[in-house]
Amino acid sequence: MLQKMRARQRHTRLMRVADHLVRQEEMISSEAASRVTVAQVACLAFARHQLRITEKEAADYLAAALVARGHSTDHRPATAD
Repeated sequence: MLQKMRARQRHTRLMRVADHLVRQEEMISSEAASRVTVAQVACLAFARHQLRITEKEAADYLAAALVARGHSTDHRPATAD
């Protein structure tokens, strides 16, 4: 049960990080949101929550935040498994 709570909390934090970056760029313009990088997500996740995440995980959270806010992810390359 504790493990599920921690996983949910981690997910929530990472989604907030990605969403924050996308929203911040949307203030400039809707096209600017597509300029958020995977590295920015990983760096902010560590800075705010001391969470080290992989590039693939950061890409997943960034894509989820973009889609949730109505942006396309067509311009983003697929991550390798």
